[in-house]
Amino acid sequence: MKDLEKFIHESEMNAIPDNQIDLSDISEITDFSRGHFRNWKPVKKPVTVRIDADLLYWLKGQDSKGYQKRLNNALRWAMYHDCPL
Repeated sequence: MKDLEKFIHESEMNAIPDNQIDLSDISEITDFSRGHFRNWKPVKKPVTVRIDADLLYWLKGQDSKGYQKRLNNALRWAMYHDCPL
């Protein structure tokens, strides 16, 4: 335990203060729309939506699983491409 405490103490003594670290060569992330972080997921909010039966049939396609994700992706695409409401 003493060795670990000694190592931590020496590391803290040799550390560079945060205000002296040069970050100028690191670009700032300003666009988080595509989820740049590996485990980042947008917050999901449950809602009730009434859509026409033919649209639901189209969304479900061959597999009824995942149709909500497909609906979400279609709406996100429309949002990013400035589709009029």
